[in-house]
Amino acid sequence: MEACPNLRVIGKHGAGVDAIDVEAAAARGIVVESTPGTNAGTVADLAIGFALALLRNIVPITLALRDGRSVDPSLRVGWDLGELEAGIVGFGATGQAVARRLVDGFGTKTMAYSPRLADAPPVSGVIRADSLDTLLRHSRIVFLHLPLIPETRNVINADALAAMPEGSYLINCARGGIVDEDALADALASGHLAGAASDVFAVEPPTPENPLLHQPSFLAMPHLGASTNGGLERVGTEIVRKVLNHFESASRSRA
Repeated sequence: MEACPNLRVIGKHGAGVDAIDVEAAAARGIVVESTPGTNAGTVADLAIGFALALLRNIVPITLALRDGRSVDPSLRVGWDLGELEAGIVGFGATGQAVARRLVDGFGTKTMAYSPRLADAPPVSGVIRADSLDTLLRHSRIVFLHLPLIPETRNVINADALAAMPEGSYLINCARGGIVDEDALADALASGHLAGAASDVFAVEPPTPENPLLHQPSFLAMPHLGASTNGGLERVGTEIVRKVLNHFESASRSRA
């Protein structure tokens, strides 16, 4: 910002602005715009894709076939997504999009937790959990869709993972830093969790030394949750519209 004295607007492709010093921008009179909700469906589709890949062991079975190995008997029988109780942590636009896919598409029994969720969730068929601990203890597959703020950093730590039922699954399409990655790697290595997937990491891109990348029951993408042709077009169009609207409003004010 100091290097750009004429900067007036920062446009963020996506909802999260944790990579932007919003306070510094405000002090300089710089407006920060983002596009919350615009790519919710796109990210939700990836979260469901991760879930299906984990529950049906798609990746390890594919690798076995490519290598000419017989498929391990433990991988041959998977789960229907509708068989497992699901929990969604964070219930903004993306969490709600995941909930609709789970409930309407798969008939999955689903609960949601968010500190902002005081009443019944705004998606039919979803149960409100009264605490994060309650959700974790009663969910066999957990989806994370909450922002990275001081209160949520490493909120999914060793204790939180231990609270989840043995053999459960965790999917993070929110932000790196929400999950304690060392603790998650330990939970996978011990077999307490049957699998996990993440589109985000505390350090991006993750280094080859990241312990999660050495767990065969872990799936990953390098923060590409919103990267589809349709998703990028929607987000790009929306942020351009917001930036142009800002300048048009500023121009009318000066007139």
